[in-house]
Amino acid sequence: MKSKNLKTYCITTKKFSFLESLNLNIIVGGANDKIENFPESWLLDSDNINISSKNKNFGTLTSIYAIWKNELTECNKNTWIGISHYRRFWLKNNHNKIISLDNLNANLLDAIPDEDLKYDAFVASPRTLTGYKPMKLIKKAHRNILRDPFILFNKKKHTIKLHFDMFHMYDGLIKASSVMTGKQKESFLNYINNKTQYIPFSIFVLKRDKFNELCQSTFEWISNCEKIFDINNFKGYGQVRFFDFLAERYFSFWIEHNTKYKTQPFAIYDPIYNQNFKIIS
Repeated sequence: MKSKNLKTYCITTKKFSFLESLNLNIIVGGANDKIENFPESWLLDSDNINISSKNKNFGTLTSIYAIWKNELTECNKNTWIGISHYRRFWLKNNHNKIISLDNLNANLLDAIPDEDLKYDAFVASPRTLTGYKPMKLIKKAHRNILRDPFILFNKKKHTIKLHFDMFHMYDGLIKASSVMTGKQKESFLNYINNKTQYIPFSIFVLKRDKFNELCQSTFEWISNCEKIFDINNFKGYGQVRFFDFLAERYFSFWIEHNTKYKTQPFAIYDPIYNQNFKIIS
């Protein structure tokens, strides 16, 4: 049975058979462009109010949007909304030391325990961005180095902005911040220019009202960003899903500034290569 106080959604882009046995609400991303048949119990990001047609550039955002617009009416204010992916699964605090397909379902986070109800959010362990090798920086961050050569020697300068510049778009976050105003813009710029870690993967568990607030803020910002970025100029993996990567940083920023949160263990599994599960605490 699914939890009374937690409703977890698992975003997938393909029909992986192992997902059918899990006590999760499976939602298919990019369903607008798919011709294969999915189980009737699965949700599609193309159902009802949706932006499924934008999946190429939005990635997981089209599923999160569909959940926000179509699912919250079925959840009371005491419900928690969990977002996971077909490769990342939230685990209970007292999970088994070894996770496999045989015991995954029994180890899935299925309720927020009483002792954790004081929190607003549960997130993945922060991703640390420091420690690039000099050659990687010279190859990927040469324009940043011309601005500030100390990037080569000072790990405190290996910020969220530098990482985004290297792997997605140079000054992309700065340009995206131009559609913000006032204290939000100031706070966001301070965050990306100084923080050397962020909450990754666009997975989280939030109280219903916090999830609603997060989505309202994120999609308003992304909508404004669409007006200033030309998707026809996006090239390669790091840019095609550009708005997905923007939102990943914004989710981290918003959660850190607007919630009381703690890290939650999760398991990583790649069904394509059938690798062993890896637990991240």
